[in-house]
Amino acid sequence: MRKIRAIFFDLDNTLSDFMRMKEEACRAAVRAMIAAGLDMTQEKAYVILMKTYFAVGLESDKAFSEFLKSVGQFDHKILAAAINDYLKTKNDFMKPYPNVKLVLRKLRKKGVILNIVTEAPKTKAFQRLLTMGIERYFESVLGYEDTGREKQTGLPLMLALSRLKREVPGIVNSEILMVGDSIERDLMPAKKLGLQTALSKYGQRTEETGAADYELTDIKDLINFV
Repeated sequence: MRKIRAIFFDLDNTLSDFMRMKEEACRAAVRAMIAAGLDMTQEKAYVILMKTYFAVGLESDKAFSEFLKSVGQFDHKILAAAINDYLKTKNDFMKPYPNVKLVLRKLRKKGVILNIVTEAPKTKAFQRLLTMGIERYFESVLGYEDTGREKQTGLPLMLALSRLKREVPGIVNSEILMVGDSIERDLMPAKKLGLQTALSKYGQRTEETGAADYELTDIKDLINFV
């Protein structure tokens, strides 16, 4: 394996537990809606709300409105209660995985260039990075708006590569590592471009077929080979 000179990190479920944050924030929002007048059990409301999020998009700002309309109980007071408790809980759970800050700091000391490649909207990606206190470790953040395409198309990584090579002339694809929790979205496009790959097993929610060059049970495993 070539020496790794740069790393592209996925953000959600790689640097932080995005899905736990989403689930806990939605449960808090459900409790707030019921307290504000929603006539429904917590579990039923939670299941329908999560289905709504997956239908309209996990990053959507319209999920609560669509949920309340779908159950025939739209009310501005209930909506406001949901948003307030959702945002509070979201920030409470927006924390990096254990050892993330330690590893990022060590990688930067080694001179490794760190970038983010995510499908999250760019502003929301920066919100997460700033809330977690890790934005300063990254040279750049590539978000959904930069290409308008999902990562499995390969276009986000191709753009990230072209930008990196303008900043670091002479770097080759095999000196770059892609770290992510999804083989399909993160690692397969990287392999096709000749990048090294590392699977963040600790962030996986579902098993996938395929293999990575490295598997991480903890992000600190990166230090063993970078």
